[in-house]
Amino acid sequence: MDHAFVVMAFGHSPFLEGCLADLSRQSLRSKIAVVTSTPSARLEALAARVGADYFVNGAGGGIGADWNFGLRITGARYVTLVHQDDVYDPRFLEESMNLLSTHGAALSFTGYEEVNAHGKRTNSKLSRVKHLMDAFALGGARCPPLWRMRLYLSFGVALPCSSVTYDLSQLDGFSFATSYEANLDWDAWLRLIRARKVFARTSARLVGRRHNDLTATSRALVSGARRREDQEMFRRIWPRPLADLIAVAYRTGY
Repeated sequence: MDHAFVVMAFGHSPFLEGCLADLSRQSLRSKIAVVTSTPSARLEALAARVGADYFVNGAGGGIGADWNFGLRITGARYVTLVHQDDVYDPRFLEESMNLLSTHGAALSFTGYEEVNAHGKRTNSKLSRVKHLMDAFALGGARCPPLWRMRLYLSFGVALPCSSVTYDLSQLDGFSFATSYEANLDWDAWLRLIRARKVFARTSARLVGRRHNDLTATSRALVSGARRREDQEMFRRIWPRPLADLIAVAYRTGY
């Protein structure tokens, strides 16, 4: 199977070792790679411990450049860009590959849940809203029509990038925008919908997303980039007055 888990590692994450262990325990075997623009002996040792390849993006360029580097560095046809703090159910890869093959999709994604520092399920206001958006816009559809995908993304970025697996054979020329700190995934999904790429999904919550002060999202909140980028995205979807009202409501869940 021509798939690679590419772990986007940054700094000193206390959860990276557990994340790599989750990827090693998948029901289907896959290549694992650790990609970083902040190299360290610790990262290299953790990669070696699970037999993962280790790559350094020496050119830098920010989060978008790192993701684009990781997307293609292994040469695999199928790639999952993994967040170093996240938790993966052992069925994640098997279910993702089944979705891609069954529906001929360019991307698959799974449901998710929020987890705390101990890997236990938790629930924020914003997470509850996103799960409601998922149920309302997508329901039980495993291959949603594009209008439903656009509806799904019209009230926020409810599709977590760490749950996505890409079939790069169907995404020739695709890359993440390098101008965003927080919403490069939201921008990517909207562009791929416009390009009429097929998305396949399962509502099964096979990824645990862990938020902490080290994540890019947390840094973007502190810098104010998240607020600016959210407003920009809503204005791409809705008329400006309505977009600004939705953006204000969305911020209450941060």
